[in-house]
Amino acid sequence: MDNQNQYLFNFRGYNFQRSIVSMNIVENMDNQEIRDDDVFIVTYPKSGTVWTQQILSLIYFEGHRNNTENILTAERAPFFEYKHPSVDYAKMPSPRVFCTHLPYYLVPKVFKNKIVKILYIYRNPKDVLTSFFYFSNSVILYEASDSIETFMQAFLDGRGKY
Repeated sequence: MDNQNQYLFNFRGYNFQRSIVSMNIVENMDNQEIRDDDVFIVTYPKSGTVWTQQILSLIYFEGHRNNTENILTAERAPFFEYKHPSVDYAKMPSPRVFCTHLPYYLVPKVFKNKIVKILYIYRNPKDVLTSFFYFSNSVILYEASDSIETFMQAFLDGRGKY
């Protein structure tokens, strides 16, 4: 693990945001329990993850019929690699819906032996860049950019808190 700075850290070639990732899950990815009926939403950030979480929540949890609208999206379809103090993955009823931004080489190897459903959502890179630019300028946690050109160059160079 290469600690680049206080905000991000690099684990096996992938940068994680230190404050939200669960290192226990990431370091022991191959030991995580994966069920045959699990559903994984795999996306690059700002590519439609939340929309897909909402759509699958309506399908799998029957929308408003059983009061799932009162449960946070992050608890209905949590990010697999993130810290969720109020969610115990082992106690979640099947089928479980997870999201992840993990690259292919970091996902649990057991995916190859299970009947896991994987939805890979992608978006035009120009739209991802634009969405990420406005998102990063609205979130205090990220570094604001004065122009989309400056943001794009920092993004492509791997600089900044993105």
